[in-house]
Amino acid sequence: MPEPNRPIAQPDETEDLKLKIIKKAVVMDEKQITRTLQRIAHEIVERNSGVDDLILVGIRKRGVPLAERISKAIARFEETEVPVGALDITLYRDDLQMVDVNPIIGKTEIYQDVTNKVIVLVDDVLFTGRTVRAALDELIDFGRPRAIHLAVLIDRGHREFPIRADFVGKNVPTSPHETVEVFLKETDGEDRVYLSEVVEEEAEESVSKGPERRVKAKSSPAEKRTSPVSGGARGVAASRLKAQGEGKKVEAAKKISKGLGAKSTSRGAAVKKAEGKRPAKGAVRASAKVPAKKAAKAQAKRKGSASSASAKGKGGSARAKGRSTRRSKGKR
Repeated sequence: MPEPNRPIAQPDETEDLKLKIIKKAVVMDEKQITRTLQRIAHEIVERNSGVDDLILVGIRKRGVPLAERISKAIARFEETEVPVGALDITLYRDDLQMVDVNPIIGKTEIYQDVTNKVIVLVDDVLFTGRTVRAALDELIDFGRPRAIHLAVLIDRGHREFPIRADFVGKNVPTSPHETVEVFLKETDGEDRVYLSEVVEEEAEESVSKGPERRVKAKSSPAEKRTSPVSGGARGVAASRLKAQGEGKKVEAAKKISKGLGAKSTSRGAAVKKAEGKRPAKGAVRASAKVPAKKAAKAQAKRKGSASSASAKGKGGSARAKGRSTRRSKGKR
């Protein structure tokens, strides 16, 4: 029996699939990241007309070192240290049971009172907006801030919540099967931002045909909820399988439509062939008119001969009458 108040582990349908993240391009290097954070620091101070009542709160994991760097940049030109806090939003996620049965929970460290303060949430990548939504829910549990702003290093689009960043380092348009990886010295040993692609390969094929075999998987916009970098590998693999199934259905529908098109074309060819054997309407009418004209001409000839014969007969009778009259006068 499972323990009470503990989610039951669901069977993993993607155990035979392995996800790979392949780096495609470098979006930002170390110098670009440094310049971008300095610009964001100036924008924050300008937006708030100083640093009074300002608190920077980073979202774990990489949002915390970014918030610390922005605080140091503000201290260099404002000569005032801005307090920095840290939020772990694991227990506030709406996909907590999908991530893992036993999720790893980090520390939330906010030692200042947030009531009537201006809070700037800091994160590395803004994607669907679900992480920021969880951070807002957790932050409200600490008090009632006067205002909450959002600063991100990368905005990659594909929003699913009505959330917009106030301070953006760089906008990077991406497709659903792409991802943005942020590496920082504090957590990864280097400062670099990569544009990467998520691909999947079957475990058996990778062993038999080598590790270089990769099958690119595409997903529809409705299936991009879980970010593979944030720990949702199973959800991504399931969406890939679903997309492949839909692709097979589309191919089957295309084959059926092609078969119907071939039948229709063969029927059209048969109809055209039958029409070719039939004589044209105009030709039938013309051939019908030819004997009619001949008959009319023959009838006219017969009438003409009859009229001429009758005329000759009338002339003979007239001449006979003349001769008889002359004979009668001679006798007298």
